[in-house]
Amino acid sequence: MSYAQATLVGLFLGPVFAVLITLWHQDRKQKRDAKERLFVTLMAHRKTAPISLEWAQALNLIDVIYARHPKVIQAWHDLYDYFHVKPMDPKQLEHKRITLLSAMAMAIGFPLEQVDIDRCYIPQAHSDEAQRNYELAVELLRVLKGTERLSVVPRQEKKDQ
Repeated sequence: MSYAQATLVGLFLGPVFAVLITLWHQDRKQKRDAKERLFVTLMAHRKTAPISLEWAQALNLIDVIYARHPKVIQAWHDLYDYFHVKPMDPKQLEHKRITLLSAMAMAIGFPLEQVDIDRCYIPQAHSDEAQRNYELAVELLRVLKGTERLSVVPRQEKKDQ
């Protein structure tokens, strides 16, 4: 191959390889970003009780987004299976959650220990509000279920004398 032919091949193949490398890099970055978003969502809602809708929706994406990470898939399947155990042991459930998040952190290269994953800040005011809302809903439901009909008696207005 002459110098001119080599130059022509280089001029043609150089941009083709550059485009291929760019496409490969973008695909890899999109997959990593999806893994990180899913992990961050699960971390943000890891101590929410009852399980938040965002957490449940994120769990349902694990099989797709972490398909090439068998340890993550196994940890997710273990947690999924445990959701169907009655009665659930809260400590066992928490252990399975932490195991899943730990496997995900390792898969994307986040240097988190299980102790770090277990550590979570929830302001007392938020916990108190959630407890009040729960108690209010239970009491309201009890009253509504136990009441055949609501009777409304108009108030008598007091006349100024």
